Amino acid sequence: MFDLDEMKQAWAQHDRKLDECIRLNRQLLSRENLNGARSQMQRLTVLLGMEAAGWFVIVVLLGNFMYYNISILRFALPGAAADLYAIGMFGVMIRLIVEVQRIDYGGPIAAIQKQLGVLRVLRIRTLQWALLAGTVVWAPFAIVVFRVLFGLESYNFAWLIANLVFGLSLIPLAIWVSKRFSGRMDRSPFIQRLMNDIAGYNLTAAEGFLSELSKFEEN
Repeated sequence: MFDLDEMKQAWAQHDRKLDECIRLNRQLLSRENLNGARSQMQRLTVLLGMEAAGWFVIVVLLGNFMYYNISILRFALPGAAADLYAIGMFGVMIRLIVEVQRIDYGGPIAAIQKQLGVLRVLRIRTLQWALLAGTVVWAPFAIVVFRVLFGLESYNFAWLIANLVFGLSLIPLAIWVSKRFSGRMDRSPFIQRLMNDIAGYNLTAAEGFLSELSKFEEN
């Protein structure tokens, strides 16, 4: 038989689990919000499709650039670097579209919320990769643009290396600035969210919620 202390501990543990379930359920989508979420995802699909189409065009144009400059290494290499970045962006746009289309709105609310959480994590990681990698590849992009628009014949190779190093050095600086000042951007929610994405705060929160949701499903 249970003594009084054991019963108290059992009830306390039960209460904690119940509180966790209630708290998590409050965060889950209600059926009333589900239609709104579906509409948002439909608009997101259209925007992602347009962005994917834009990156596909850039991939093709950069491919043509490399074809016509394949024998000129000082232009072929920057073109290849820029094209790899564009291919990566095109790929993640397609993956985001696939994840949006995989959401089953007829399933359980918790399952829908989990799919949305996975999508949010992917979106944040994509933004981090796009911004931070973009600080490195802007110089190759600039070389390609000046070659196409202004007929650039040559450039200082040391300038390219210096800008690549400078871009790499901006990555930890951007993360530090975001962590240091994101809390002060209350007047600009968009900038604050962007800085929280770069700092990793939003990613930590999204992954934490997915972890809690998984524990909830196991119980």
